[in-house]
Amino acid sequence: MATICQHHVQASTLGLRRKGLDEQQLYDQAAIHPLALTDKRARVHTDQVARLFKSVMLSLDDEYMGFAPNPVRVGIFATMAELVVHCRTLRELLNKAANFYGLINDDVLYALTENDGSARFNILFRSPEYDPQHFLAEFLLVIWHRFSSWFIGAPIPLTETRFAFALPNHEREVKIMFPGKQTFDCQSNALIFDCDYLDRPLIRNQQEVDLLISNAPADFMTIPGAENTIENRLVRLMSEAHETKMDNISLDWASERLNMSAQTLHRRLRDEHTSFQTVKDAHRRELALRYLLDDYRSVEEVSTLVGFQEARSFTRAFRIWTGVTPRQYRQRAKLN
Repeated sequence: MATICQHHVQASTLGLRRKGLDEQQLYDQAAIHPLALTDKRARVHTDQVARLFKSVMLSLDDEYMGFAPNPVRVGIFATMAELVVHCRTLRELLNKAANFYGLINDDVLYALTENDGSARFNILFRSPEYDPQHFLAEFLLVIWHRFSSWFIGAPIPLTETRFAFALPNHEREVKIMFPGKQTFDCQSNALIFDCDYLDRPLIRNQQEVDLLISNAPADFMTIPGAENTIENRLVRLMSEAHETKMDNISLDWASERLNMSAQTLHRRLRDEHTSFQTVKDAHRRELALRYLLDDYRSVEEVSTLVGFQEARSFTRAFRIWTGVTPRQYRQRAKLN
């Protein structure tokens, strides 16, 4: 299952706390279970974390989420994406994006350099003390790696990722986020990869960019190429099965449509450290969160739509997923 460690969940709200704002409201809105905030071993699904990050940005009107001296207002990234969609190559995109952000705000400086066949996209913080847990540094490295890979339609293998801070306690998570060599205590944060990728043509059009921005940051929170995993293929299959009730979606149903045996599907999901029931429950939860925001749907109706025979069973499962009942979630969402 695509999940994110507890460190990044809690670190993301430091900017809110600095402003004296109520972070708990945003945790509730993202349906993040209270245990995920206290158990250091806890992991949270990327959909929930993306919802939290977006809520923090909107609450502060700052795409840097309060981790730099001056805010970068919500909408700046979308404007940059609209400008670079007309570029021809990744080199042109990264140079234009770096120049654009230099005009907007110089709290974080971006620069593309090339040397001996290696490209280096540098991200330098003028005031790193605003980002004491290095949340924004890691977040921006993820965003620019995923954004670049997405625009050329191919995952960019990183030969090295450089960090302008010491090795963190969540070292294992960093190695998952940035495959390849990691070097710490550097002068700037940087993504390093083969220069050949800079010559790759951009393959995305304006409509695709608009969709990416509307979903942001959710689509940036998986490793490039992860859309081809069995888990994501299964999620797409469930999402497209509008005419099929969730209680009819079974391992046999999915394996038949994925052209593999149930045993093979089970094994492939196990290799990705998940299971059919885990993926199905995560999809059910996301559907339930969406439906519960519709005032005209009763909890009983939502229960049926996400595949439960009884509202009581749905309520019990929803509490396990989020820490609150469906009615409590709906009430808190209205207050937010």
